[in-house]
Amino acid sequence: MQQDWAAAELAGGELRLRLGDEVLAVPCGDDPAGALCTLLLPRLSLGQAVTVVATGWPGVAPIAVPCPVPRPATALRLDPRISLRPVPGLMQDRPPDLIQAQVLLVAGHLAKDPDFDGILCLPGRQTAWAQVSAQEIVSFRSFLTAEMLSTLSRDPEAAVTAGFDDAVSQAMSRPAALAAELSSVRAGLALGRLDGPQAADRLAGLLIGAELAAARPWWLGQNVVVIAGGWLADRYLRALAAQGVAVAQADPAQALQRGIRTVLSPA
Repeated sequence: MQQDWAAAELAGGELRLRLGDEVLAVPCGDDPAGALCTLLLPRLSLGQAVTVVATGWPGVAPIAVPCPVPRPATALRLDPRISLRPVPGLMQDRPPDLIQAQVLLVAGHLAKDPDFDGILCLPGRQTAWAQVSAQEIVSFRSFLTAEMLSTLSRDPEAAVTAGFDDAVSQAMSRPAALAAELSSVRAGLALGRLDGPQAADRLAGLLIGAELAAARPWWLGQNVVVIAGGWLADRYLRALAAQGVAVAQADPAQALQRGIRTVLSPA
């Protein structure tokens, strides 16, 4: 590896380590520090040292919103060549919610646009909608949409079609029927009325549509930026545009790099 930093995310007993464009994931059990060293040390060049910015790290309490971007906790030396900088996550009481890794993307966006006032949509395994104003995270709401989609769909990255648009519209107008509609997709696949890509497209539309219905206070009439790339970002951008939202897109890799530099810079 050429850079002198890495990003680590601990969630659900799994450690995800990002080294540039490479992402490694391993179960870590009760020893995330050991798992991190095992992954990272063989990839360091001779004499190279690295700082790891970590989210979700044990013993680092989240900070309640509203608040500025959290600063890292005290550095931990895991190895003579590895310094760990845990970054607190964000929590809120009403409704109860918690986000961790998304903090770095928010920090990176504010580093680029410190006067930003609006909503950051952060699609991922846990999608978060964060309200940002006056360089503070005011509130947020997270959804397990992508995690549910990966569980239900055989091909979540299927091409987007008009079936996706129809499913988004249906779920937004009747979100209470979501579970029944998901079951109908499974039935349609079993009966041969839908092929695999069509079923995947409809599942994605139903789940994202239900999310948009629940997240309406975060995007309706707001300045929205989606910080994501790839198939998942394409679906959120398309679904939001269909609601008349003037939505912009930001590069997640660049936001992450800026966010890491921001949290590591002197206060």
